[in-house]
Amino acid sequence: MAVIGPIRCFIVDDEVNAVHNLRLALETHCPQVEVAGYAQTVDEAYRFLATRETDILFLDIRLQNETGFDLLKRLEGYAGSIIFTTAYDHYGIQAIKFSATDYLLKPLDNHELTEAVGKASEKKKERDHQAQISMLIQSFDNIRTHRQKKIALPEASEIRYVLIDDIVFCRSDNSYTTFHLIGGDKITVSKPISDYESILEPYGLVRTHQSYLVNKNHIISYKKEDGGYLLMEGNFQVLLSRQRKHLLKELFP
Repeated sequence: MAVIGPIRCFIVDDEVNAVHNLRLALETHCPQVEVAGYAQTVDEAYRFLATRETDILFLDIRLQNETGFDLLKRLEGYAGSIIFTTAYDHYGIQAIKFSATDYLLKPLDNHELTEAVGKASEKKKERDHQAQISMLIQSFDNIRTHRQKKIALPEASEIRYVLIDDIVFCRSDNSYTTFHLIGGDKITVSKPISDYESILEPYGLVRTHQSYLVNKNHIISYKKEDGGYLLMEGNFQVLLSRQRKHLLKELFP
């Protein structure tokens, strides 16, 4: 069921032109969204959001000498959806991906904006926003030192928070990725495996084939028959492509 009445949003961005462009895009492509206000600093945003309810927070990562994550640390109990709007920021976007939060790269694409607003405004997409915010902050604090413990995996009706160490391997199916976990549990998300390769590589997950991303800690052995494959914990067989056979020296030093 969709949100009844106008969807109230708040914009946090230190660039006036960016605020103007987003407001114009919302008026044109998302007329159901009402802009309740905007702020250019963390303090301004906090003063507004601490006393008023909004459904969506459009948040830039870099805000002068602070970040959008500094604002989130102060917003205990914020119940709305968050959509980051940012120029490319490596660590920020890595943290966003770990927490399964929506983000839009500047300059904004109107179709992507409409999709993000649609997802944020559907009741069936409602999730535990506080858990997601906590995950965002934790990820941003840990990302530079590769100390992140968990990753958020968005299923159709909920977000699952999974220990990275519990991932045995991931398998790609076009734009979907299925995570195979210790104990046999499986989680399928509607994101390509390349999204996860980029953030999980520092944690010991290796792309062995265009369809597979494997956790080195859960490899049992390499089998030479049938062209060669990796035997994983749980008795799963994972392909190792010819182009990636060089990884054997790294996997079995």
